[in-house]
Amino acid sequence: MFEFDRRTVRRFAAGDLVAILAFVTVGEYQHNPFLFQPSQAGDLAVQLAGAAVPFLAGWLVGSWALGAYGERVADSRLRLAGATVGGWLVADVLGQLVRSTAFFPGDASPVFFAVAAAFGSLFLLAWRVAATTILDS
Repeated sequence: MFEFDRRTVRRFAAGDLVAILAFVTVGEYQHNPFLFQPSQAGDLAVQLAGAAVPFLAGWLVGSWALGAYGERVADSRLRLAGATVGGWLVADVLGQLVRSTAFFPGDASPVFFAVAAAFGSLFLLAWRVAATTILDS
């Protein structure tokens, strides 16, 4: 807990970023497909950034607090799952709190919290398990 191991950061950070951005992009598409029209590219970039920043900031805190980048996180699937899902749950809570301010779009809906918890965990865990399986084989 409370650590960032450089080797683990190199192993997972870029993929974690892609997983979180994919989660946000899918969510935005589900709620506002009009933004994905070519004429809306500028609005889309602003909307995606506004939606992603709270969760990315939350992931930085949650992943650090729960050891998702710890030295031994990939030693077992259970440890990987616990640190990843736990870190994402912290990220989700913090992201929801930030989204409920006037500075970012969105709110802190309990339904969205549950959806974000489930699907954010799924995106991150699927990537991390795949990466660990491939890199450790």
